[in-house]
Amino acid sequence: MNKLNICIDIDGTITNPYHFIPYLNELYNKEITEEGCYTYDWQELYGVEMDTILNDFHTTYMHSYAEAEVVEGAKDIIGELLSKHNLYFVTARNEKLTEVTTNWLNDKGFSQIDVYLLGSDNKIGKARELECHIFIEDNPSNAIQLASEGMNVLLIDTNYNKEIEHENITRVGSWNDIKAVIESYN
Repeated sequence: MNKLNICIDIDGTITNPYHFIPYLNELYNKEITEEGCYTYDWQELYGVEMDTILNDFHTTYMHSYAEAEVVEGAKDIIGELLSKHNLYFVTARNEKLTEVTTNWLNDKGFSQIDVYLLGSDNKIGKARELECHIFIEDNPSNAIQLASEGMNVLLIDTNYNKEIEHENITRVGSWNDIKAVIESYN
């Protein structure tokens, strides 16, 4: 088996895709459910400018990042993949979140994996730099951008990315699915 370079998003891939919804509901007095989370665009869901959402959220709910749980199967399967491949966390989180992100990854047992906080949804440059073979993602626009650049994307199946299709995108429902796809890749 050839050693692959695998990039992994954090929010919505190793954490629950709907982790932030209860916090945002409380912040904006809404009752959006997982089923009602039909778009990745918080601005559309909550009717508030994205810059305001992020500012309010980081002022009031910074602790939410540390409270996220690792989704079922992710820790063990990432551990297995790490023994055979090069793994990198590539996230749109900005540098203000470096400490909370690094501490969380270390606490959850991911300290051996390099993390790149880009502060932007544009992950193509970093993926190219890392010579990424497979990118694990949940954000629909990121998945399309990466796939359109010829990268293989494993897209975590969520309510907010149901409409996304591309020849370089494989929809996955769990980390067991991710493992199976990666094992069959070679």
